[in-house]
Amino acid sequence: MNIWDLVLDMGIASLLLLLAKVIRVRVPFIQQMFIPVSMIAGLLGLLLGPYVLDVLPWSESFTAYAGVLITVIFAAVGLATQFPGPREVLGRAGSLWAFNQTVTVGQWCVGLVVGAMMAATFWPELNAGFGLIMPAGFMGGHGTAVAIGESFRQLGWDDATTLALSSATFGIFAAIFLGMGLLNYGVQRGWLKGLPRFSEMDSELRCGLVKEDKRRVLAREGISSISVDVFAIHTAIVLVVTALAYLMSLSLSSLHDMVSVPKFACAFLIGCIARVILQKAGAARFLDDGIFNHAAGASTDFLIVFGIASIQISVLITYAVPMALLMVAGLIMCLFLVLVVAPRMLGAEWFEKGIFSWGWMTGTVAMGILLLRVADPEMKSKVLDDYAIAYVPGAVVDILLISLMPMLVLSGYGWQALGGMLVYIAVVQLLARLFRGSSVIAGGGAASRS
Repeated sequence: MNIWDLVLDMGIASLLLLLAKVIRVRVPFIQQMFIPVSMIAGLLGLLLGPYVLDVLPWSESFTAYAGVLITVIFAAVGLATQFPGPREVLGRAGSLWAFNQTVTVGQWCVGLVVGAMMAATFWPELNAGFGLIMPAGFMGGHGTAVAIGESFRQLGWDDATTLALSSATFGIFAAIFLGMGLLNYGVQRGWLKGLPRFSEMDSELRCGLVKEDKRRVLAREGISSISVDVFAIHTAIVLVVTALAYLMSLSLSSLHDMVSVPKFACAFLIGCIARVILQKAGAARFLDDGIFNHAAGASTDFLIVFGIASIQISVLITYAVPMALLMVAGLIMCLFLVLVVAPRMLGAEWFEKGIFSWGWMTGTVAMGILLLRVADPEMKSKVLDDYAIAYVPGAVVDILLISLMPMLVLSGYGWQALGGMLVYIAVVQLLARLFRGSSVIAGGGAASRS
């Protein structure tokens, strides 16, 4: 690969992002759909790319960038992760943590069962891991889709990345359109006050442009530019962690033919270790988690562009019918969780928490935040604060599932994995009931508003 191929590919992706941003700002219909800019850019890249019109001069390597970017993302996330104590998790956000764990692990269970049923009936040719495509796309968006796709590719299933990215793209549309439908249903049932009209929403929500008086400082400079630029130091740390993750993955994966350790999981682990080392050395106080978060966010935007643009339409057509059934099964499960399980687990403000959860369980956390801002424009609820506390222990389970499930299923241990996940859900539900009963978890019980 010529180094200028990389420059050209990044330039094309950047041009698509800029064009997509102009479209989002200038076209009211696109604004009303709340489609993220990176997704618009990715769809443009797909339309103009080699699998449709073949207009853009992508290099032959452009489909591989998403696999590198997901490692960068998890490296940055690990560096910015602050683990809360168990008392803080259970005392402040225990109910939301329990609900999130039920949602996350439940999606993997449903996907595994539905995929097995399809393979046992009408589509015996399906890969044993086919059902995992649904949680891969729904639970974590395009980032998780790429991670799962890479794991399956290393284990010999090349179509998985295209299917997982398609699942993630479908999930974002479901998050937006069905999410807005759920909001209106909540108003009709009296769970939520009237929704603001689109014209009444601020420009940040409609166009994605922040007014001058609401702009925030990008970073706190703990390092003087006289010696080195603050972004250079943060970039260097992220890239060192990414490189170490690559070496660690190669080393561990070489131990056995059936062992495939994902690079992103190594990146998250090394990132967390690096953060502890930096804190112990007293260097962390000169760094800014906000920069690490922006590094993860920027990498995610480019990942979505490259990911969607690299979807192979022919592969998607081949799996069209079983994919459609799998997506429907995932949506039914998510609707059941929001409308039936959430009011029984989340206590006060259950609908706000549920609609936020709908966004991330079908699309991304960003989709959840968008729906929450529509439901709660003044952000009076503490949903985001509670989610931030509950996220870290939940993220550990996410990474374990993403890392291990492809290998377990393709090795013939799918049903054992299903049993372990069902036991985990039962334990989570038991803990939720115990802490709710002892008033450790705030809220609790079914709480609906009339």
